[in-house]
Amino acid sequence: MMTISKKFVLLTLLANGVFCSGVFAGPTWLCSVVSVVAADEDGTVGLPDLGGLERPTFFRVDSDKKEVTLLAPASRRGEVTKIENVREVEGQWIFSGVESGRAWSVIITEKGNVTLSVISDGSVWSIFGHALPEGEEAGGKLRGAKQEG
Repeated sequence: MMTISKKFVLLTLLANGVFCSGVFAGPTWLCSVVSVVAADEDGTVGLPDLGGLERPTFFRVDSDKKEVTLLAPASRRGEVTKIENVREVEGQWIFSGVESGRAWSVIITEKGNVTLSVISDGSVWSIFGHALPEGEEAGGKLRGAKQEG
């Protein structure tokens, strides 16, 4: 039989988990693509063959949801890739996964550099860009933070 005090403690813990679940959530980044290059096993270097799809220009990396979501271009917005592994090592975040027979990894550094590699049979794509923690503006200020003045 559960006493009233045990019920209260249980409800308090449950409410704390529901209302404060974001407190311990992992970081989320908004990333831009600056340059892209592909190298094939025959020595060809150039742009990757995307099969007629537009090249992604912006994406979100959500370590808590374990998802990478394309944000732009509009024709690709909302495409989601599941992250299989997440690690924080020496001031950088490393993500990896497999999709459509390709292995991929993303590294995001404290300075906001992004490196994305996509590896398939006979081909390697390297993508470079920048990342900004979601909710942060230029200058390291969080949106909505009270301005001193």
